[in-house]
Amino acid sequence: MKEVILIFRKPFPGQFSIEYLFYSVSKYLSSNNIRISNLQLSYYSKGLTNRVLNVFTLLSKKKKIVHVTGDVHYAILGALFCKRILTIHDFNFMQDKSVLARTIYWLFWIYLPVKFSHKITVISESTRQELLKYVKIKSSKIHVIGDFIDDIYKPVKKEFNKTNPRILQIGITFNKNLERLAEALKGIDCTLVIIGKLPEAISGKLRDCNIVYENRYDLSTEDLFDEYVNSDLLCYVSTSEGFGMPILEAQAVGVPVITSNCSSMPEVGGAGAVFVDPFSVVSIRNGVMNILEDERLRENVINAGFENIKRFSKETIADHYLNLYKSF
Repeated sequence: MKEVILIFRKPFPGQFSIEYLFYSVSKYLSSNNIRISNLQLSYYSKGLTNRVLNVFTLLSKKKKIVHVTGDVHYAILGALFCKRILTIHDFNFMQDKSVLARTIYWLFWIYLPVKFSHKITVISESTRQELLKYVKIKSSKIHVIGDFIDDIYKPVKKEFNKTNPRILQIGITFNKNLERLAEALKGIDCTLVIIGKLPEAISGKLRDCNIVYENRYDLSTEDLFDEYVNSDLLCYVSTSEGFGMPILEAQAVGVPVITSNCSSMPEVGGAGAVFVDPFSVVSIRNGVMNILEDERLRENVINAGFENIKRFSKETIADHYLNLYKSF
C-alpha cells in the first residue's frame, strides 16, 4: 500500500480553501488502497526563521510520497528522502512586489521547488502556461487537476429579480477588479453583495459611484451557499485567477454567471457563462445588461452551467490524484 503525506500550511485566519479541498480528497483516497496522512506545518509561513523550521519538519520523512498541497512551496525542499509532488494554485504572490522580493519568491516558491519535485500539479491549464513562463521544465512533469465543488451546492429554483437584482461578488483582492465593476454598475438599479471585508479605498469607490452594496465576511460554507441562493447573478470579472471556484459554485446553484474572457475563467466556466473583457468597463456593463434583459440568455447560461459542473465532481478530481499517486 502506498503511503502519502499531505503537507498543509499553518493557515492564517480566513484561509481554508486549500485545506478543505485536500482533506476531502484524502477521505476518498483512503478507501482506495492509499494510506493518507495529513501534516499541518507548525509555523506560519512568515519570516525567515519560521520558513526554515517548516523545511526542517520534512527532513525526517523517508520512503513515502510527500505532497505539498500549496502556498508553502519551499517546504518541499526538506523532503530529501521521499517522492515529491507539489501543487501550485496560482502566482498571485508574484504581483505587486519589489524586484528583490520577486527574485526571492521566484527562487524559493517557483524555481527550486519545481526543479526538486518529481511531479507538479496545477489547478488549470492557465496556471500551467504561466508556470512555463517562469521556469523551463518538461511539460510531461506537469499535471492539470482542477478543484471540485462542495456537495452543499445544489440547484435552487427562484424568481429572477429584474427590477433590483442582487449581484454577487466573491473576494476583495486587487485582482477581483472591484473598481471597474463599480464603474460598470453605475446607474443600474441593483444591490451589489461583496464577500470579503472591504478596505476603505474600495468602500469609498462604491460610494462615489452611488452603488448600493452589502458587505459580508467571515462566512461559513453554509452562509456562503445562502448568499448564492439569495443572489440573481454572479459577476466575477477578475483580471486573473488560478482557477475560479465561485464560477462553479454559482453554476451548481443555478445562478447565471458573468466572468472574464482571460486567464483560467473561460476554461472553468465552459459554455455556462457570459464572458466579458475585465479591463473594459463598457464590456462588463454590457454583460450585466444582457443578463438582466434577456431571459432566454439567462436560461441558456444556467442550463449550460449545470452541464459544465459535471467535469468537477469530487470523485472525478480525487480519481486524478489517485492515478497520480499510483504512478510512482
